Amino acid sequence: MLKIKLALAALSLVASTTLANATDVTLWVRTSSGAVLQGLADHYNASHSDKIIVTQITAEQMVPKLGAAIAGGAAPDGAVLDLIYLPTFAAADGLEDISEFVKSRPYASAMSPSHIRLATYEDKIYGVPALPDASIIAYNIDLFEKAGLDPNKAPASLEEIATDAKKIAGLGNETYGFYFVANSGSWLIYDFLPHLWAAGADILSEDGRTATVDTPALRETIAAYRDMWKAGAIHPTSRSGNGNNAVEAFASGKVGVLMTGSYIVNLLTSKYPDVKFAVAPIPGPKGGASSFAGGDTLAVMKGIDEEKKKVLLDFVDFYMTPEQQVYITKESGMPSRTDLAGDAYASFDKRNLVSYDILSKARTPYTFSSDELFVSRTGPFVNLIQGAIFGEDVDGSIKTAQDAFTKVLERTNP
Repeated sequence: MLKIKLALAALSLVASTTLANATDVTLWVRTSSGAVLQGLADHYNASHSDKIIVTQITAEQMVPKLGAAIAGGAAPDGAVLDLIYLPTFAAADGLEDISEFVKSRPYASAMSPSHIRLATYEDKIYGVPALPDASIIAYNIDLFEKAGLDPNKAPASLEEIATDAKKIAGLGNETYGFYFVANSGSWLIYDFLPHLWAAGADILSEDGRTATVDTPALRETIAAYRDMWKAGAIHPTSRSGNGNNAVEAFASGKVGVLMTGSYIVNLLTSKYPDVKFAVAPIPGPKGGASSFAGGDTLAVMKGIDEEKKKVLLDFVDFYMTPEQQVYITKESGMPSRTDLAGDAYASFDKRNLVSYDILSKARTPYTFSSDELFVSRTGPFVNLIQGAIFGEDVDGSIKTAQDAFTKVLERTNP
């Protein structure tokens, strides 16, 4: 009896010691990604004594709240945020250098190149991909057939898109060939800039410190859009609508080509199963292909306790396992790794592979001034698109944008 009591006491001591040593790690995530990250945390917590405690922050409030928390010494242990803000937080010395961890992972080469590029500052890596997405085009198979176009042949250039869009608009009955969201900088960097990248051009230099607005690729892209607009081939709400308007217009069967993202496959198949569509990479003016690498990056906050850092990075290893990558694909459409196509999409719509395959060629603007340059509705990028495509002074719009970009960069570059 004494031996049994001693054994029970020993077990109790081990259990209490284990619980005492368990570590809770706080992780802020934006609400748009909250459900998936909470699910991953639940999976992790169920099999670990250490716990990931997820707090969801309204997407628009993530950056200012995180900045204020860091400044006030009350930051979470980690954050999953839009990858475009990583350069800003890294340059402000708000993030922990995890270069050694990233480079040592067996899946290091499978991480989205653009996510790693945006997480890199002065040759140090400050984040890892969490929930990536990519921009693509979707096109209506029925409208292609009615317009005499080959539905099995996706447009291979923006010039082809413009030609196809005008033919589809020629069907009449309030049918339009093309839809893009023109009054949102967040949408425009997502679906307009890939045309430039596909042509080997960019609107910023590689290090994000110099504006390179006026390029032949930009002018060719603008010319194709202006051609479609003047021909009445662009849906009229493109100029002032939003992402929901775009999906609804395409789902109605009245839009031929939609500038969109990787989420569109699962969204259309679940909510609009009668729509016959295909997807393809975003082409450049005369060919090539690219995409905006969007989505989330997980970053560790500066000065984190070593034990908490260890748990947070263990969580990264956990969600990078094939099983959890399949879960991510099911919930958000695209895995964090680029080497798991067979596992990730075995049970899902193979059209998702278009986004998956283009992610290795995708880019993201590297900038310390994302909101001011691109996101602001009164910023230079939105003004450029509105003026150059819908206005009359293309040269003036481009020059104004170049000057405005330069002024912002001179003031905000670290």
